[in-house]
Amino acid sequence: MSHGSHGWKRISSALEREHVVFNMLREEFVSARTGAVIDAKIIDSADWVNVIPLTHDGQVVLIHQYRFGPQRVVVEIPGGLIDPGEQPAEAARRELREETGYACERVVSLGSVAPNPAFIRNRLHCFVAEGCVLEGEQEQDPGEDIRVELVPFSRIDSMIADGALDHALVQVAFQRLALLRAGHTFG
Repeated sequence: MSHGSHGWKRISSALEREHVVFNMLREEFVSARTGAVIDAKIIDSADWVNVIPLTHDGQVVLIHQYRFGPQRVVVEIPGGLIDPGEQPAEAARRELREETGYACERVVSLGSVAPNPAFIRNRLHCFVAEGCVLEGEQEQDPGEDIRVELVPFSRIDSMIADGALDHALVQVAFQRLALLRAGHTFG
């Protein structure tokens, strides 16, 4: 019998609940080493993007958006789900334009990360958008009420340190941008 990574094999998978942006799955796994059977809840979702928008004069285009989890306005960078058939870089440009009204000269990949592999089955693709300029009005979804703010890039580290920018996946994008600027490449 062939087992998956580290001796675990999925033995069943069932859709428990469908949601607009994700499906909740119930999957059972068996350990080849111990024989233990584990009942796991998995969130299966399309991949999504986040994008750090930078203007020619060194400003970051941040967004302020109410988030239902913490029940407060959260400072973030633009992002969202990748549409079926859409490439991550295309989604980054689209989300930037829809959420902020800004367009960019180019997008550069900062690679992708697993948001929480303990129970979420998707990837977050991070980008930096360079040469951003205001092109028009925002095109927000019905559930969005986004306010845009320009902040000097030099303030980002202090915003992270003091908790003003506390979204973990936004912080990851800025860390990956720092790695890119230090000469690292992403596969």
